[in-house]
Amino acid sequence: MSAATPIPPRDRLIGGLVGLVVGDALGVPVEFSARQERDRDPVRGMRGFGTHHQPVGAWSDDGALAMAHAAAFIAHGWDPQRHLEFFLAWRETGAWTAHGNVFDLGNATRAALDRFKHGRPLAEIGGRRDQDNGNGSLMRILPASCWWAGAPFTAMAEAISAASALTHAHVRSRLCCIWHAVIADGLLSRRGIAEILIDAGKLLEEQTPAKERPHFAALADATCLDLPRSQVPSDGHVVSTLIAACWCLHRHADYADAVLEAVNLGDDTDTTAAVTGGLAGLRCGLSGLPRAWITCLPRRVAVLALAERFADACLARERR
Repeated sequence: MSAATPIPPRDRLIGGLVGLVVGDALGVPVEFSARQERDRDPVRGMRGFGTHHQPVGAWSDDGALAMAHAAAFIAHGWDPQRHLEFFLAWRETGAWTAHGNVFDLGNATRAALDRFKHGRPLAEIGGRRDQDNGNGSLMRILPASCWWAGAPFTAMAEAISAASALTHAHVRSRLCCIWHAVIADGLLSRRGIAEILIDAGKLLEEQTPAKERPHFAALADATCLDLPRSQVPSDGHVVSTLIAACWCLHRHADYADAVLEAVNLGDDTDTTAAVTGGLAGLRCGLSGLPRAWITCLPRRVAVLALAERFADACLARERR
């Protein structure tokens, strides 16, 4: 497909979910490595083992929870109880894992799933403390962003906020997920990342409490796109992850270049690359992802089939 040929929406939606899983898998072997280590030994393709001692192509909780989210949308539409059941099935039975084992699970997500398992009301499941603002809802929000793409902003923001709150209910995490949905919608509409951020900042201004606005200032005016690499955060905080993903997307139009940039920022490599990879996949489509990397994925037939079914479900919902 030439650069001048429009990428079909279905290809973009499939590329988003597969791109997230591929980005996650690229980052898994070097998670928690310092940026200086990545500078000495940059990741240039799929590796195996490393941090979590997983075979080549294994994805982590990022990819598994995103696929569980997508599978729940296909089966039930938006039903918070069902989505949490799919998340719990991942933790308890290894559903949507690469090899049947859960080897990475964030504290806030673990606590939320424990509360759900023990029967707490849905409104009390997601963590609301400031320290619950890791990137655990942002990393798997892409299916929700795709599901509500094109919806009126107020309805979309309310739904995405609720989707974040399944595990991460602090206003900062909710806002980051809404930002993600606006960015995803813009990329599906073939707009540039700088323009998307400026418009998103205006849309979200009234949604953002005054005490939270400093966290989002560099996104709202798009100045985060011009940060020197040394100042791009990759520490696992929810805002840091979104800023890093936008920075990578701005620097690189190509999927592979964007996700490798994300991985080689170091630290929370799998999630930075998963968020970047999902958004880059929406921009480039499945046709823009390196086939060799997809081939490395365990259960790749199942991953691709899920992404296809999810894309079809999103498009059917949009037609309705």
